Amino acid sequence: MREDRDLMNCLNVLPTDDEPLTDAEMDSLIRKVLQRTRRQTLRKVRGRKHHWLVWGRVLVSGAACAMMLVGLNGINPALAEGLPLLGDVFAYINAQPKGYLQSEKLSDYAQSVQVAENSAPAGAQQDNLPKTTMQMAAPQEAPYTMTLSQVYCDELYLRVGLIFTAQDDSLAQFDGVTIDPPLLWEDTSDAEANTLYGGVTLNGESVGGDLVPYFRKQDDHTFVCEMDYNLQNYTGDKQDMQASLTFTNLVGVTEGSEEKVPLDGSYSLNFTVSADGTLTREGQMKGGEQNGIRPVSLTATPGETRLQYAAASLPEEVTPYPQILLEDGTALEWVRGTPDENEENGETVWTYTFDAVPEGTTQLQVRVVDKNSEELAVLAEWTVTLPQ
Repeated sequence: MREDRDLMNCLNVLPTDDEPLTDAEMDSLIRKVLQRTRRQTLRKVRGRKHHWLVWGRVLVSGAACAMMLVGLNGINPALAEGLPLLGDVFAYINAQPKGYLQSEKLSDYAQSVQVAENSAPAGAQQDNLPKTTMQMAAPQEAPYTMTLSQVYCDELYLRVGLIFTAQDDSLAQFDGVTIDPPLLWEDTSDAEANTLYGGVTLNGESVGGDLVPYFRKQDDHTFVCEMDYNLQNYTGDKQDMQASLTFTNLVGVTEGSEEKVPLDGSYSLNFTVSADGTLTREGQMKGGEQNGIRPVSLTATPGETRLQYAAASLPEEVTPYPQILLEDGTALEWVRGTPDENEENGETVWTYTFDAVPEGTTQLQVRVVDKNSEELAVLAEWTVTLPQ
């Protein structure tokens, strides 16, 4: 992305009095960062040692290091210890510090499952869940229980709510439970890497999660996690998807400490789920192409909002930044953006995922501003009408 390129250009000319890292030190540091952030596997940095100097300058900065290593999955204690869980993982996560997609109606439309991974026999199905059936398996020696509590799937995302529990007090000392997978090497397959980092398999196709799994502490025996899987690049049928999740290399972590305590057990969850597009709303965008930027689509679901716009060419000094505004001027927060190349005409299509549009909202204002300008100059602005 252009933001990353600008950052790297700035970092590359930063003066520093620190001794440069040796190749061995840099190699070790790069591997640790890749393991923690999952931005890329080692195969993607092989033969690109000229990028290491830039990364080294990022990592020698304490603030930057903290941002990279814990920014995506910062360890946060539960905000309200008295908040009852009652299986509603999405509502609980929604009350935590920003990091996940936010939706005030996600819990209303999610399917409640409440099936533990080691309690259902193979082939078991839930008669009251016509679109979601569960099969769970875990080694008998697994000391903990992982429960698939909620499932939500629209045409954009698959989102699952998970509960990790202990019958004793062995987890009470931790603030969270996450994964500490082994390093990825040249011969690590994409499917294996996907499994190691909590990705889901849908009809045999690997789909990575937006964040590394992190189970937040709800009480001394209960930890909850939401996993979000972007279906944008999924090519299979979205009806009756055979889904499989495996969690291994779990560790307990404590706020303010780098210590990671291994937790025994491997947990596999297999289920069938169908995407429900009945509540998906496609917005009508008025305003047309402006300054070389044209609207492509705006899709609103109960769980998230996806904006796409195209730019054939922009000046190098311009950094586009999208905004979605409600009628009262409130801006939806966007969580991530990925540019896609349209091979037909060479233009870049930018795709951003925002928090969900509040239910009942029918009018939006979409802007693309220049993030590099002091006053956030508006490059394009469109009026969006959503169906009821």
